[in-house]
Amino acid sequence: MKFQFYFTVFKLAIIVLVPITLMILPADFFDHGQTVCASQIFFGIECPACGLTRGCMHLIHFEAEEAFAYNIWSFVALPAISLYWLFWGIKEFKRFTKMRRRLLTAPQV
Repeated sequence: MKFQFYFTVFKLAIIVLVPITLMILPADFFDHGQTVCASQIFFGIECPACGLTRGCMHLIHFEAEEAFAYNIWSFVALPAISLYWLFWGIKEFKRFTKMRRRLLTAPQV
């Protein structure tokens, strides 16, 4: 039971810290460096998701023109991922409060 509680606390920390970290990082953090896209590495062609990470990162920093230049789908992907992240956080928080209440009311051995 305690392991599940600590694992839930760890997940909540990740849910909170990842968006904060992405906001603190500069908007062009992912703009440079080697690509990790398998379609570009193996076939030399861009897939529909190429530039999505960079576009979402620019959208987080309210740079819509740069986001549009990298991938127009970032305007769809970022809100979808944000909603998923929010609902995941709410679910984990409910699980945390339920486990915390159960641990506090359990008899101490």
